[in-house]
Amino acid sequence: MGADKSFGKSMQYKSKNWAWMHGNDKLTSSEWRERLTQLREAGFDAILLQGAFENVIPVAQEVGIEVHAWLVSLLRNGDKQVQKEHPEWFMISRNGNSTLDKPPHVGYYKWLCPSREAVHNYMLDKVDELLTYDGLAGIHLDYIRYPDVILPISLQPKYDIVQDKEYPQYDFCYCDVCGSKFKEKYGVDPLEMKNPSQSEAWKQYRYDQVTTLVNKISIKVHEHNRMLTAAVFPTPNIARTIVRQNWPDWDLDAVLPMMYNNFYHKDVKWIGKATRECRHELPQTTPLYSGLFVPSLSAIQVAQAYEHAMENGAGGICLFTDDAMSEEHWENIRRVIMRG
Repeated sequence: MGADKSFGKSMQYKSKNWAWMHGNDKLTSSEWRERLTQLREAGFDAILLQGAFENVIPVAQEVGIEVHAWLVSLLRNGDKQVQKEHPEWFMISRNGNSTLDKPPHVGYYKWLCPSREAVHNYMLDKVDELLTYDGLAGIHLDYIRYPDVILPISLQPKYDIVQDKEYPQYDFCYCDVCGSKFKEKYGVDPLEMKNPSQSEAWKQYRYDQVTTLVNKISIKVHEHNRMLTAAVFPTPNIARTIVRQNWPDWDLDAVLPMMYNNFYHKDVKWIGKATRECRHELPQTTPLYSGLFVPSLSAIQVAQAYEHAMENGAGGICLFTDDAMSEEHWENIRRVIMRG
């Protein structure tokens, strides 16, 4: 496919741009400074960071980059204490399997149930821990959802599964708390339904559990005058359908949909279409930053993705991740962001 000859010739956009970054305590301050300076000089303003906060925040402040704590939320594979002390907190599939003992799709898919008040309190404690870091601009929620009842189409062959409908082993959560809370409101246990996957009330119930948790976290984060953002599935319809995320209802300061076009067998132009769909449902006051999966994008495509997103209402982009960018990627993204 030839290069787009219009690339780099359109208007300059005013954008705020982000990158997801894995913390690395082994990097020195000078190494972090080099990495963050590369981002800043390419027109990036904020990072979503996992760990290494004490090392990175002072350097980021020098460079002029916001640091937001990237919090993996309901997915708790590495939390051995919770797994040992509270196995009942983990989601149960429609065929009765716990994600703790028989995780779906991959071995690390061990998920906490958002219907449980104890889980809410646990997540709020995790947020409290992060809010103790001086200079942290905000909290960024990831994996704030249910397991994929239907994987993105391009990932299904990778895991040697076919999901042409909702199958019981991938359908969550049917724990005692979910069943009793739903029955109290609607008069029936979801396990007693002939086909629970067709129940709009049961879908809405699960949307609401995640929304309630997010909005509780929002209150806490805003009490500390920090921002709350979230990584979400790429359009409201896709998010509701495959991971029970109704994120347009969340009280966020910004949303970062993961518009990973290759996961859905889509070309780079789809990022613009997905951005437009998101903007249609989001409040106009909520900024949206289109998430890009760098490993699937050529150097020219990452710049084209920026333009498709901006043309359709994005406030900028977010890279997954900065260290997947080649020098050619950086050259092209600088060209469209900085126009110079």
